[in-house]
Amino acid sequence: METQEFEILLSKLFSTRGYKTELTQYSRDRGIDIVIKIENFGLTHTWLVQAKRDSSPAGVKELREYSSLRYRDRVDGVIKAATSSFTKEVMEEAADHNLKLIDGNLLAGMLNHYLPEGCTEINDVQAKHARGLSEEIGSGAILKRGEEILANEVVTIGKEKFMVSITNRNIFLKTESSGFFSKSSQIEERIEVKEVLGIHNELNTSILITGNKNLKMYPISSRKFPELVEIFESLRPEYLKGEYLMLSSRNGTILTMLTNKRLIAADISEGIQKQIFHKRIVGLEVKSGFLQNDQLVVSEDS
Repeated sequence: METQEFEILLSKLFSTRGYKTELTQYSRDRGIDIVIKIENFGLTHTWLVQAKRDSSPAGVKELREYSSLRYRDRVDGVIKAATSSFTKEVMEEAADHNLKLIDGNLLAGMLNHYLPEGCTEINDVQAKHARGLSEEIGSGAILKRGEEILANEVVTIGKEKFMVSITNRNIFLKTESSGFFSKSSQIEERIEVKEVLGIHNELNTSILITGNKNLKMYPISSRKFPELVEIFESLRPEYLKGEYLMLSSRNGTILTMLTNKRLIAADISEGIQKQIFHKRIVGLEVKSGFLQNDQLVVSEDS
């Protein structure tokens, strides 16, 4: 599972034992993934939890840095829950700082005992358990603090239908299936807004362009096409900090794009065919002929 899903699973595990859990804001957590609290007879005990989904054992240096949070944040203790094992040196160091260790074997036992359904039903975690989040959009995707849904629309990408959920940070592509008694959705792909290069707009289709070295293009059509274009355009400030699309032109399946870093000719289904970075362009010339389209000739320093 993804790192965030692992943290949500741990949060649910502690919840079953009576703890109030709060997932911290992703990427700004200083090593703290979950804050757990329990109240008994008017006394509150608070612990900090670090979730480590890793195959290699943690080192002593990393453990010392994490254990110091107990004193800085004035909590009762810290817990390190890992999918790997711990060395003898790490266990001795943890004992000196009241740092509790949960290794992969112990964690598996706890999950089997207290949360036997957890590995198949982690998607029903309440929104209150997920990083101070306000809303859940299904299939385990939970919005982060400050993230809000801008649109939920049915779209066609190529020949397949998807439900697209657009937030100010992510674009989720979901498929939906119906059973006898219920409907379920499955997230097929998550695209971070910061990965978006831009949108090539045509009469009834938008081509969403994402990626860096390996571009990915999504030809999107929808009955609410104008609204979608407006929403995509509103996301521009979020991705203008990196590489972004300046101009684009399509001829058949070939999309020619000019970004602030390179000139790209790409096949919509196969990706980049040719690209020239600006720093390698040494000359430009427009050639025109009778009854022919003008040609832009780009000279590249090879």
